[in-house]
Amino acid sequence: MLKVTNSLLTGALMAPDTGYTQTSGPLPPQYSGGQVDRYLTDLAVNDIEADQDFIAPNVFPRVDVERDRGGFQVWNRGDLLRPEFRDHAYGDRPVQAHTRMNEGDYKVFHRSLERVIAPSDRASARNPMQPEEDAALYLAGQARLDLDLRFTDVALRAEAGWAFQYQGVAANPNQAADTPEFLQFDQPGVSPGRFVRSRAQRMKRMTGRAPNVALLGADVYASLVFNEDIVDRVKYVQRGIADQDLIAAYLGVERVYVADGAYNKALEGLPDDFEYRVDPKSMLLTYAAPRPSRTTPSGGYMFVWRNLYQAFEGGEEEAIADTLVLLRRGRDSRSGVRWLQAHTAASFNIVAPDLGMYFSDVVAASAADY
Repeated sequence: MLKVTNSLLTGALMAPDTGYTQTSGPLPPQYSGGQVDRYLTDLAVNDIEADQDFIAPNVFPRVDVERDRGGFQVWNRGDLLRPEFRDHAYGDRPVQAHTRMNEGDYKVFHRSLERVIAPSDRASARNPMQPEEDAALYLAGQARLDLDLRFTDVALRAEAGWAFQYQGVAANPNQAADTPEFLQFDQPGVSPGRFVRSRAQRMKRMTGRAPNVALLGADVYASLVFNEDIVDRVKYVQRGIADQDLIAAYLGVERVYVADGAYNKALEGLPDDFEYRVDPKSMLLTYAAPRPSRTTPSGGYMFVWRNLYQAFEGGEEEAIADTLVLLRRGRDSRSGVRWLQAHTAASFNIVAPDLGMYFSDVVAASAADY
């Protein structure tokens, strides 16, 4: 995170020449029309990257797009494993690959939020940039909450459209090879690692790709940490407790993320209704492409409209570039109120339904009941 001293900030605000670099302080004087603030944007981005509850970009890799809507290739299990090479006749062109691909549509949504800074807020602050910094961090938190909730609505529910869906039961699951039932992880004698690896092998056999990401609900993760099979395997390691890296190795995936972030579902003025962002008893196994693009198979993608702000004054300087959240600031010259805005432009889409496995009711007990 950027570290800027009060002397640098004060000097930048008082000096006639208010130019700056990304490490020297705030932007030039503000205008009522608003302008991008790179310093505050960097502050917000660093805060977002440090937030362990923010899961969306870790599960659905980011793909930058130049328009707010467009198409992408939709992959199914037949496309992923069908051999396409043919004998080549001298003088002829090779057979064309992917000539019958299905196509899906994405639509990026531009969303924003503004927070005002009253003159009294600035007058009572010892650090002249503290009101803006506080507002930037608040808006960054709201932005990632909004992105996570939209990601959850697309990918983390039974109706999302994943090709593989499984339901946990407390006893006597159907023993058929392709059954959607399985014994819940917190039932006696269950080996979650053996079950997950068998499901991963099923995906590998049908798609050529094994899941490399596991997203665990809060109750699922809490159950795995103290699962008898896992505890017996890790009791001699240095830490003596199963963390996310050890659980990833146990399940046979590269990365494990815990979806234990919460939010208040109630509208303002109504009684509070706190819930997890993701069903705490659910689990998602998916393949996240290491080199994402619209023509590369992956469970899903986060499409980011990178040039949204080129229509604003400032052109390329106001593009989203490598950030998920862009901050703009300005002031109302009549009231003296300064404002700070956060903008996002992203959408989430399942690209290869066969590269995702959604599990519901993975455990019976809630972590709060332990």
